[in-house]
Amino acid sequence: MTTSGQAGRPYDHTTYEFDCTLDSFGNVLLADLLEIFKEISKLAEPPEGGLTLTARTNYARPNVWRPFSHRYDTFSYHEEWGIVLDSEYSCREFTNEPGAMESIGPLLRANKGVLRKIDCHEDRGEGPYVCLKVSFPLDRTVGQIVALSFLFDSLIANEEGAPTSPAGVLALMASKIPEALLGQPESQWLEVKQKGYGFENDRQKHEFALDLAAFANCDSGGIIVVGLSTSRDASGQDIITAANGCSPGSLNVDSYAEVAKHRVVPPIEGLDIRVISSNDRSFLMALVPPQPQQFRPFLVRGGVISGDRVSGAAFTIPQRVGSEKWNVSAEAVHSQLVAARIALSRADTTGR
Repeated sequence: MTTSGQAGRPYDHTTYEFDCTLDSFGNVLLADLLEIFKEISKLAEPPEGGLTLTARTNYARPNVWRPFSHRYDTFSYHEEWGIVLDSEYSCREFTNEPGAMESIGPLLRANKGVLRKIDCHEDRGEGPYVCLKVSFPLDRTVGQIVALSFLFDSLIANEEGAPTSPAGVLALMASKIPEALLGQPESQWLEVKQKGYGFENDRQKHEFALDLAAFANCDSGGIIVVGLSTSRDASGQDIITAANGCSPGSLNVDSYAEVAKHRVVPPIEGLDIRVISSNDRSFLMALVPPQPQQFRPFLVRGGVISGDRVSGAAFTIPQRVGSEKWNVSAEAVHSQLVAARIALSRADTTGR
């Protein structure tokens, strides 16, 4: 099969091969493909060298570090595992097996894939590459698995970034492949929302400011992504399960930037708020880079006093604990103030 749109090639009786487009074969279920392979394997003279279905994907943007202009995804029949996908992915730099799995593991698990084998090769004269052998549920189609392999390629090749840091998540979203985040858990540095904050009242504005300030008070910074849905797994962790996005035009960067400007003290250095659109879906990202230690803690003007009302006379100091947001208690703030006064007093006494 080919994804390049070029014409198919008729069946060749000498090589047992033919070409067709992915569009004409992509809707075939893996279960049906498995039955086809089984029937052909029963022939008195089955094809020599084994039976495979191979999808060829041409790279739209060749890179100087990648020696190939295309990539192959090969489906084959295994007696124990059923239909197995074999793929090779070029890397910008050599990566080991744990490193490769850190990038693609969550996405693989989200699609119920089972890793059968992984090999990372430093170089074979054409640059480093990763070989994967994976099986998937039989209710998936050939086209779905080829599309998933494209995401694996983007993650392993590290063209856009890996979903293991705030900057990597921003790069993947900016490259319009939000599906690469499926399977990722919310964490110390990642917060996702199915819908926008709304900003119909002060409480919603206050909530967005709290999320920003909580990341600003973390060593790693963090990122908020609006347009992704989560489900809670057996361990109670929120896992990204869908990238449905929001309706076009419903997310306004200026509104979010205005809230950050007027409610977070001091201003967050390098705050990056942007909206991207992909397939009639809109997503908003707010990246909070790691902030200088001397600017912490970051405060949020106001405190919720009743329902949707926020008191402007108060302030809140949020912090991120795992994937949860907590407010610093009055006792903790008082202790920090006392410690600071003692330190200043000692400095005056010693002259340091």
